[in-house]
Amino acid sequence: MIVKTGQPAKERNTLSRDWWSKTLAGVAGGFGLGIAASGLLACLTPGPLDVQNKFQVAMWLVPPVWIGVMSVSFVFRSGLRAWAWLGGANLAGFALLALARHFFTR
Repeated sequence: MIVKTGQPAKERNTLSRDWWSKTLAGVAGGFGLGIAASGLLACLTPGPLDVQNKFQVAMWLVPPVWIGVMSVSFVFRSGLRAWAWLGGANLAGFALLALARHFFTR
């Protein structure tokens, strides 16, 4: 059975371009954003930082954020753009975390 897609083979192969660099950007950038989101949740929610339930929720926040960012990393046009945007998002996330720890923790 022959399936016609209407697109030449060269255009169909552009989806897998730079997939190694996009994957690595998603893995590294997603982990960093997950850790930053976890830290922001721990710092900005009420109560002291050593509450057991707060640590559990912060810990379980990392995998969904990480997997979501890894999935979104394939939307970028190139691996370089994925690294640039996710690197900038990590810088912003950890800057917000540093500000939150400076101003909102006791």
